[in-house]
Amino acid sequence: MPKSARPRRAFVQFLLLSLFGFWLESGISQTVINFQAEDGWTIYGTLHLPENASPTEPVPGAVLLAEPEWHVRETFDSAHMARDLAQNGVAALTIDFRGQGESLGEEEFTAFSPEDLDKLQLDIKGAVNFLASQRVVDDLRIGIIGVGLGVKYAVREATQNQAVRVLMLISGQLDESALHYIKSRNDVPILFIVGKNDKESLREMSLGYSYATNPNSDLVLGIGHGTTLFSRTPGQEKQVVQWMTGNLKALGRKTEVSFKSSDGWTLHGTLHLPQGGGNSKVPGVVLVHGAHHDRRTYNELVQAIVTRGIATLAFDWRGMGKSTENGRVGVDLPLQTDERNKIYLDTKAAVNFLASQDRVDADRIGLVGATLATNHVLQAAMGDTRVKGIVILTQYVPTDEAKQFLATSETPVFFIASSEDVNFEVGSLAGFTKQAYQLSKSKGSQLLYYTDAGRGSDILKNRGELKPIIVQWFLEQLASHGSQVTK
Repeated sequence: MPKSARPRRAFVQFLLLSLFGFWLESGISQTVINFQAEDGWTIYGTLHLPENASPTEPVPGAVLLAEPEWHVRETFDSAHMARDLAQNGVAALTIDFRGQGESLGEEEFTAFSPEDLDKLQLDIKGAVNFLASQRVVDDLRIGIIGVGLGVKYAVREATQNQAVRVLMLISGQLDESALHYIKSRNDVPILFIVGKNDKESLREMSLGYSYATNPNSDLVLGIGHGTTLFSRTPGQEKQVVQWMTGNLKALGRKTEVSFKSSDGWTLHGTLHLPQGGGNSKVPGVVLVHGAHHDRRTYNELVQAIVTRGIATLAFDWRGMGKSTENGRVGVDLPLQTDERNKIYLDTKAAVNFLASQDRVDADRIGLVGATLATNHVLQAAMGDTRVKGIVILTQYVPTDEAKQFLATSETPVFFIASSEDVNFEVGSLAGFTKQAYQLSKSKGSQLLYYTDAGRGSDILKNRGELKPIIVQWFLEQLASHGSQVTK
């Protein structure tokens, strides 16, 4: 079956099963589902949805993986973890791995070769994709709970799928690639759970915790191994449910949006609002991608910003991503120079749209721009007192408008570049970045040089420590008395 057909088939299966297997229990719905992994193996599971989940306010989701060979998905259903997650506003999907439970197939798990075991990864991938495909689930706020052997494959899925933002690892083992991921991803909170007398797993989980750099990561000790910990340690199951719920909800709520530039382009973007907060207003940041990217290049930075209580709007500027239909005839893609020179109008429109949101404080707006977009970001900010801080990721050749803004504005600008970065057509981009910094009138402007870090938004991937630095800078620039920003 073609890959493109699988999500549709899975959704149809979900609807059909819903007609026969749907019921309400304590504010949740519970449905038996199935989907096909990429290699065609049929995987069965149970989907638990919060009663109030709707496409207009999608909820985060969690995939719960029982320990391969030892337990089936009932271990999470009978321990009430899946139900408790749903009651706390998180969609929960439990599955039976291939070769066991309802996903038995033609070969039992005990007969699997090492190559067969590696295909457990396909089951997890399929589960994450199935959960993310549900209209009521926010596909950028997914957590995974892995147990035993499943821990390795849970981490592997997280390395390949940006939708996985939270991990809970129970009584498992970690290979070198897993440890590298844990150390490098300070934007992903990880909870390590292990029995204090389970010596081998204790060593592994403790090592993983020692590598974890996210401040919300933690190590929890109990009695027993795997999911039996929860029946032998009073209150632990509710403790870890609260941890998972809190960290997923901290990632905020995502909404696909569109708005128009002043010259008629329809622009598409993703709006992220921090979770909760009532009627209190939060600052916001608009993120503008470079020439060879789209809004997705900022996914990780967006999550890091939203987690700290700041709204974000990442969008595709004219002619890029989804922003390719403007309703006018005669504009060719890729953009001609005169049309590309108007990207600053898209940035202005994005600032206006973000500032118009009820939960956003219109007087505390930040901007992020990369490479070609940097001049447009600076031009868009000219005369706009709402903009309180700008981050520049590799300044392109400064235009006259950009130079004018820098020479006259008190708005602080944080310039970031890699010292060896040269574009052979225009010259040293590192040099242009330094030049722009020297032109800035603001005493609050800063310059950060890296070596061998890449260009533009690629620096964010190559230097993992940069994201929290940028977030902290925005916290300081956008803070005000009574702010809801998390410090």
